[in-house]
Amino acid sequence: MPKKIHKAEFFHNQMLNQFGIYKLAKLNIYKELIQALTEADINMLKENKIFFNPIFSPASQSDLNIDLERGSKIITIDINTLKFFTSEEGVAIILHEIGHAVNSDKKNEAGEFAADDYAIERNYGNSIINSLERGKKIMPDEFICETTEKRISRIKEKTDISK
Repeated sequence: MPKKIHKAEFFHNQMLNQFGIYKLAKLNIYKELIQALTEADINMLKENKIFFNPIFSPASQSDLNIDLERGSKIITIDINTLKFFTSEEGVAIILHEIGHAVNSDKKNEAGEFAADDYAIERNYGNSIINSLERGKKIMPDEFICETTEKRISRIKEKTDISK
């Protein structure tokens, strides 16, 4: 029988940049993210060969000490951008990005909705809304658009936040 891997240990192994773990922990995101993921999520990350690379924009360099299997997916996490968001919003953003990785067949608006659903299913719908609203204030060129407004309305509808 294979050894059962603990969520924290597995997630640690999926991080390609170990210094990034320290920074995510300092932002109170790392532990909450691990807690938000279920055993099924961990298995899905493993099956889909999803890894995480926390970086620092606008430019960053990481030494990868592992050979990634063909077909692996890397979610790049911009630590400097996450600093503008609350820890819950940061977790929601990363969950949303995991949603993109597991729904890579969906593009454009459908991809955004599927990624939002992944975060909503883990009870981070309100945090996605908050991150989108904050994003409109701090990065208007990226967030002020029709798709953002559709996403916010859809999440409110799905989670009954507006009621």
